[in-house]
Amino acid sequence: MTAPTVTVDDAATRRTKAKKATGVAAFGTFIEYYDFSVYGYVAATLGLVFFPSDDPVTSLLSTLLVFGSAFIVRPLGAIFFGRLGDKRGRRVSLIASITLMGAAATLTGLLPGFAQIGVLAPILLVVLRMLQGFSTGGEIGGAASYIREWASPERRSLYVSFIPSIAQLGKGLAAGLAALAAAAMPADVLESWGWRIPFLLALPLGILCLIMRLRVEDSPEFREIQSQNAVTKTPFKEVLSQYPKALTKVTTIALVQNIGTYIGTVFVAVYFSEILGFTKGEASTIVLLAVLFAAFVIPVAGQLGGRIGSRKVLLWSYIAYILVTLPSFLLMNQNSFGLALLGLGIGIIPYALCQAGTYGSMLEFYPTRVRHTGVAFGHSVGAVIGGGAGPYLATYLIDATGNNFVPAYMLVGAGILGLLVVGLTVKPNSDLSSHLYR
Repeated sequence: MTAPTVTVDDAATRRTKAKKATGVAAFGTFIEYYDFSVYGYVAATLGLVFFPSDDPVTSLLSTLLVFGSAFIVRPLGAIFFGRLGDKRGRRVSLIASITLMGAAATLTGLLPGFAQIGVLAPILLVVLRMLQGFSTGGEIGGAASYIREWASPERRSLYVSFIPSIAQLGKGLAAGLAALAAAAMPADVLESWGWRIPFLLALPLGILCLIMRLRVEDSPEFREIQSQNAVTKTPFKEVLSQYPKALTKVTTIALVQNIGTYIGTVFVAVYFSEILGFTKGEASTIVLLAVLFAAFVIPVAGQLGGRIGSRKVLLWSYIAYILVTLPSFLLMNQNSFGLALLGLGIGIIPYALCQAGTYGSMLEFYPTRVRHTGVAFGHSVGAVIGGGAGPYLATYLIDATGNNFVPAYMLVGAGILGLLVVGLTVKPNSDLSSHLYR
């Protein structure tokens, strides 16, 4: 039996739909990361509103604990949305995840502070933050799988790289609004109601994204296994039993990536303002410019991944972390806005390479039937360790040791770990038509 012929018109239609799918999935990730990251950029203010204390470090640590609480439930969200995506389709999962994230972020913006409702305020903040984490646990695996399964093999690395690239713009919008609010509002106004504005913006953005996701069809690869009655009934069980080594490698790759993300682009806002003495406006501006720079570098790295392979991009990113992180932090610590911006700009280069390499690689450890669950769960477990614990640990160790270079040491250590794991254990898969790595 001969394979069906793909006409030029069919190929053109597929390319058009692949571009649309990439845009819709990436825009949703933009919203998710805006909603999720805005908390980190206003963490210092939230500490005063929800955790008032005579010791500002105690308030900040309490706020970062809540920030980290979102990561604890991410694996549960990955299992839930992964099961939904692998059984019902990527589209269904993506619609559900953006709805939950938008609702949780909006309610956070409406939440009374400690002065109004006492201890109930931080409790409710924790609940809403955990709902955000639950949602994020499914978004990455769903959006990345959806794009990968639409794109042609030679374009996959580039198209998938738009997920972390657009995520930078989401974080950039969060940082930009935080900087604008800090610059335009007196401290008492910012603490009273100004911090709410970035959260409330989630409502119109979420509605727009929901409408877009309702108008697209599911990925052709998922529809193919659906038509063959090959959809798995127990995706999480199948990942654990049939792909344990792949899951371990994806988790480690995600761990390194999340340390770079949450130390290098979220915690640094707190680092600049609370540790190095920059104003909140200056700190947010530096981070904003750096993540916008990353947003343009990541697709370039994704294009490179299409030529040399995502594994090689990952290896180069880890080497770059080891070589340039300490010099970049040395520049940040010179008490100069310009040098701090230059330092973070240099440090963002290995981060951008790592983002593109991570997203291009994670998807290639699993076949279609369990891809959503495998990527989502592995990435979420890595995020728990690297993203959830990273900012808190960095703040605690800086306070305990008085050493401002603790975050740099953490990034170098992450680079060494990634280099060892990917360099020594990630190999080509025997069946490249299913997935590239094992």
